[in-house]
Amino acid sequence: MKQGTKQRIVGTVVLIALALIFLPIIFDGQGSYQAPISSRIPRTPEVPVLPEPEQSRPVIIADVEAQDQADEAVPDTDTDTDDTNAVAVVDSEPDFVREVPELSTSGLPQGWSVRLGSFAEAENADSLVQRLQDAGYRAYSKRLTGSQGELTGVYVGPWLERGRVEEYRRQLQAQFQLSGIVVAFEPEQL
Repeated sequence: MKQGTKQRIVGTVVLIALALIFLPIIFDGQGSYQAPISSRIPRTPEVPVLPEPEQSRPVIIADVEAQDQADEAVPDTDTDTDDTNAVAVVDSEPDFVREVPELSTSGLPQGWSVRLGSFAEAENADSLVQRLQDAGYRAYSKRLTGSQGELTGVYVGPWLERGRVEEYRRQLQAQFQLSGIVVAFEPEQL
């Protein structure tokens, strides 16, 4: 072999040996820069737990007169008459009695509405519905099919109490000069 070729081979081997020694030292990861990782997620808030509220029932404390009235209302009770301050719980009729609505065949409460008119022109019905809604009434329209053809009925309601519907019918007659009739509310089938 020629001398120049030998020197090139020996030089290449020396360079490879130096690379094998120094490259792991250079690229070991020490001293390298890493960007700090931070989270933008806020910490879990600390919410204080409130104690469970205690339910209490009212206690009615009455004078001896109330006890005497209760004794008169309920005969044959054994009470001590030695107590000067007696505690009595008197059951009384509630001031407000709510009428329980009747249920229809579909299981819904029976409601009542006031029908104010039936219109052949849907625009006229829509106009009246808008006037009623602007006045604060719960107004709606419904398509009716009868002997006169297809009409649009205008209704106000519904209410569960029949007596209340009569009051509203009188108010509507006075305010809009329309004599309506009370009809049973029929929900639309979906």
